[in-house]
Amino acid sequence: MKKIIVLIMICVLLTGCSLRVNTNMEYKLNGYGKYNIPSNYMLRKDHSTSSKYFFVNKKDRTSNRPNNISVEGGTNKYSKDEHLLFRQAIMAQLHQQVKMYNATVNGSGINSKNGYIVYKFIIEGNNQTTIQYYIVGDYKYILVHETIFDNNVNDVDKAAMYIVNSFIWE
Repeated sequence: MKKIIVLIMICVLLTGCSLRVNTNMEYKLNGYGKYNIPSNYMLRKDHSTSSKYFFVNKKDRTSNRPNNISVEGGTNKYSKDEHLLFRQAIMAQLHQQVKMYNATVNGSGINSKNGYIVYKFIIEGNNQTTIQYYIVGDYKYILVHETIFDNNVNDVDKAAMYIVNSFIWE
């Protein structure tokens, strides 16, 4: 009997581990929507709050300064139809913030795979790159924010785009 119980426990543990590794994790921002993270990323609970989640590549989980992605929702005074005004407001704010840091700001617009308007802003400084994706909603937005310390932009950006493309408004 003990052998059967041990065998069942081993099977359950092995099945549970493989499910966690092979499935993408879904997260929900109350009042905004839901999104998935890639299976090679994990939630950093020590840096996350109930309204802002931080994710790192699993291989970087013990790093003191890992590249990371945060996801949060916010509100604004612009409807979806006024998205160009929203973009201008963000750009003006970013230019004000980077004045002191010898950094550059570049922006572009794309559509997510779910058809949402997304504005991408790249802020490049001496020691880090920041890429911000704003998914435009009606008087609200989702910000997917990458912070890259080691110049490995491709890995983090691929994960951030995965999040952007998986997002669905409530």
